[in-house]
Amino acid sequence: MTKKILIVEDEKNLIKVIEDTLVEEDFITFKALDGETALEMFYEHNPDLILLDINLPKMNGWEVCQNIRRESNIPIIMMTARDSEIDELKGLSIGADDYITKPFSLREIIARINAFSRRIESEISMDLNNHSLENNENYIYYKDLKIDLIKNIVYKNNNPLELTIRELKLLIFLLTNKGKVISREKIFESVWNYENNNQTRSLDVHIRKLRQKLEDKNNSYIETIRGTGYKIPDNI
Repeated sequence: MTKKILIVEDEKNLIKVIEDTLVEEDFITFKALDGETALEMFYEHNPDLILLDINLPKMNGWEVCQNIRRESNIPIIMMTARDSEIDELKGLSIGADDYITKPFSLREIIARINAFSRRIESEISMDLNNHSLENNENYIYYKDLKIDLIKNIVYKNNNPLELTIRELKLLIFLLTNKGKVISREKIFESVWNYENNNQTRSLDVHIRKLRQKLEDKNNSYIETIRGTGYKIPDNI
């Protein structure tokens, strides 16, 4: 499954080099040159990992990290030219997952991204395998959808869909609770693996993106239950 990486860096030459390297490694990339744009790109594109510089115009990396952490546990690797233990501890304390000091090798960036990708894939594979074992099934069927729980692929009319890991996990969670109204808090707890009682925008964006990829004029899948959460109706 192709990973989406958001690169946040105000040095245009560096961001171009990182972007070219990631594209060569078959990652999908998005880029932002300042903190405010970074948040907009985060909500719009639902990346799987963020490379985040600290010294940014409009909003620094610390603030960006804190804003994202209120809504998501997406892996964040902070990049800085300041080789300071205090900076590293600050980054980790506000929710960054890793810290890399400039100048760094592109191989090191790739290695760290791949390490987080393996961790995420391991988590979702464990969830899917647990579901498969509990239900004695390798597939989930719903309307014109088929989910292969072994290969982690969603098919619509036998055509594979390109979903992010989070979108896949969200879809499976809703389908395994088909017919039930699931609160936003429960979805965050189960899919994001943490509680979120105040911030819902990240979830709503994921739902919107999932709908865009799944639905057509003949089929809708996810219902919004105003003031509560979401549900997928029983397949009649």
